[in-house]
Amino acid sequence: MKRVRRDNLIKRTAQILSNNEGASLVLVSILAIIVLTAVVILRITTSTFMASSNRQLNQDQAYELAASLGESIDILVERDEYDIQSLNVAPAGRTIYSSIENGNNFSGLPSGSSVTAVVTNINEGGEIVGKRLTVKSVVGQAEYTYVKDYRK
Repeated sequence: MKRVRRDNLIKRTAQILSNNEGASLVLVSILAIIVLTAVVILRITTSTFMASSNRQLNQDQAYELAASLGESIDILVERDEYDIQSLNVAPAGRTIYSSIENGNNFSGLPSGSSVTAVVTNINEGGEIVGKRLTVKSVVGQAEYTYVKDYRK
């Protein structure tokens, strides 16, 4: 068995790194490290963007759900097809629509999504001066509330 002397190994390493073969080896190693670092950074960035986009999608869906139902009820009230002022409203409010009671028939939304429309009285100085429509939607972790007042 041949003995490898330590000073001989250092000299051989210095010799390899000093010629072109050593330089290309170091260059390839540096490029490999840069590429691997770029891949890791890209992977982390895409994961972050995907999580953010899913959260934004749920917020947009909650907004659309509440705004759509609120605007639809508002159109019916303005056309005098739904008389919101004549509703008998308990102090806690009166639910006029609940997707939970009517069966959640939402396609493309996360399970547990819901929308609820509640009418409450507007009290000023102990006197009822109108009705308030509150539509609340929940999609995933996102929540949106649409509010419209109807004064007498």
